[in-house]
Amino acid sequence: MRTRESIDFAMNHSSLPTRLVEYINALLPDAHGHQIKATIDFVMAIINVQSCSQAAIARFFDSTEAALKRLSRFLHNERLEIEALALAHARLLLAQLPFVGPLRLSIDWTIEDTQYLLVASLAVGRRAIPLFWRAYSECELKDRRSALERDFIRYLVQDVLASIDPKRLILTADRAFADVELFDLLDSLGISFIIRSKDNVKVMIDGKWEKLKRLRMRGNQRRRRWGRLWYCETDPRRVFLVQSRARNREGKWEMWHLISNRPLSAWTASSEYARRFSCEEGFRDSKRMLGFADARINDIQAWQRMFTLVAIALLVLTVVGCQLIKESQLTHQLLRCVRSRRRTRSELSMVRAIAELMKKQTSLWELLSFSHKLNLEANL
Repeated sequence: MRTRESIDFAMNHSSLPTRLVEYINALLPDAHGHQIKATIDFVMAIINVQSCSQAAIARFFDSTEAALKRLSRFLHNERLEIEALALAHARLLLAQLPFVGPLRLSIDWTIEDTQYLLVASLAVGRRAIPLFWRAYSECELKDRRSALERDFIRYLVQDVLASIDPKRLILTADRAFADVELFDLLDSLGISFIIRSKDNVKVMIDGKWEKLKRLRMRGNQRRRRWGRLWYCETDPRRVFLVQSRARNREGKWEMWHLISNRPLSAWTASSEYARRFSCEEGFRDSKRMLGFADARINDIQAWQRMFTLVAIALLVLTVVGCQLIKESQLTHQLLRCVRSRRRTRSELSMVRAIAELMKKQTSLWELLSFSHKLNLEANL
């Protein structure tokens, strides 16, 4: 006899878009059938309810109580290996990348209370989508954070991105990652990087060690290239230094001290580093738009499984968005339904616009396919 839960599941699953079923099957080819079905259901629910609150997700289904139990079992299922899920997501994303052109990666942390998530994000237009991630509790990071970051990046490049030519990769990171041992690692891996440095680090100028904050621009310069010099008095390394003025979120001017292992022009280094903020916007899409900030899960492994569902949802919306913007006239007509009348830049991110459109235009699911290549410059 079929239980009420299995009946509810059958009713919901039968109405799921065929393209989403095919996509998740391609994502998790070796997973158990029930695990695949649960992933399909909960990704669909997150896209629709735009919240990672377990109660909100459960209300998407006919039987809230049955769905809540099923979601809890999924999140705490130890047979769903965290690393394997993240790798499966990364492999499908890599299969959808163009064969040529630069791949811009940003490394950063996102934090909820005492739970930390280290994420490598891939820039797609003005947004970034998670490529690979690992979660840590606060106690795990004590006196080990830099070492864990290096282990993460080593595994990312040598294993996750093993099929990608390192020359295509451009890695950016904020001041917290400005560590000379990390510079050495990236050099040994053949990865180009632009990392912002703290302003109290010393560099050698004209034979003297000076703090970065004491270096001055010439006149009204916005950017200055200092060339290759010695960085960090206590453990010197030869790096390329660029300074750039930029406005922060409060609209005030601040100075970027950018460190690189490539002789980039001041304009190129500044422009590449500015793309790093796409990962901040990607975190905003994850935490606010899809509601990952609503997840109140104490178990670090279950919390990471919830993020996996969010990452898959972001990838699904991005794939659909990249396909939709190929038809510029159709895109403009559809976007009029969800955004203000603007001729140029949209006030909505691509994933938010697509999420809202897919509620109104279910035919957009037909644009989802694991065989499509992503447009890494896609913007609304």
